[in-house]
Amino acid sequence: MIFYFSGSGNSYYAANVIAEKLDTPLISMAKCLQSSKLDFDARHDKYCGFVFPVHFWGVPYLVTEFIKNINIKLTSDTYVFAVYTCGGGAGNTSKMIEKLLKKSGITLSSVFSIKQIDIFVPLFKIPPKDKQEEVILKSNIELENIIKHIQNLDKGDYDENKGTLPFLATSLLYPFYSYYRNTYKFRVSDLCTACKKCESICPLKIIEIKDNKPIWKQKKCTLCFACMHICPAQAINYGNVLFFFDSKNKGRYRNPYAPKSY
Repeated sequence: MIFYFSGSGNSYYAANVIAEKLDTPLISMAKCLQSSKLDFDARHDKYCGFVFPVHFWGVPYLVTEFIKNINIKLTSDTYVFAVYTCGGGAGNTSKMIEKLLKKSGITLSSVFSIKQIDIFVPLFKIPPKDKQEEVILKSNIELENIIKHIQNLDKGDYDENKGTLPFLATSLLYPFYSYYRNTYKFRVSDLCTACKKCESICPLKIIEIKDNKPIWKQKKCTLCFACMHICPAQAINYGNVLFFFDSKNKGRYRNPYAPKSY
């Protein structure tokens, strides 16, 4: 079985392709947390995978919560792998996920990374369509190689997108993740049509449409930006224009090859 979390669809696309090739079930971490379904028996499955995006050079909050609370039965022969997508460097994510799984009694066999479109629009602009296709094409080649490694049950660290000084990058930058998860940084313009797409897609279910506009019911989220990227009117923004850390006019992106519902 493969557990996945995705905001823009990048990780869901990868997880879906891997699950089809391995002929194994695909399970949403977000839906499991929402329903409190956290007990699994994978003793009859050859594989157990975790697929997710990199947030702030580390593991997303939602993934951390899922792994902390999961209760899964495995055998000594179960091949456990992690695949994560990243726009820039993945930093020390490989070590983070290994430690998280170990605390839950799960031994990681291998880790892999895939370079994808960077959706962190407070800092980066979404590239034009031709550049997007170029990145996706390269990512598909990485994905094919990853699947071959998994099918061969190859063990080890195959993360080729760590970036420069990965340990230092994660040590210095991941601590800021908690601060930037503050939902007060989101703002909604009058372009909002109250279509409820943001409310529906939020993996933590903390968005509610009130007075025809979305509100965030909790002080922190997992910062996946799914709400922002799915908004057809681009009415949701994040950041502060005065400090050039703002998502306005940076574009929006959802993986065009990922199934629409995730």
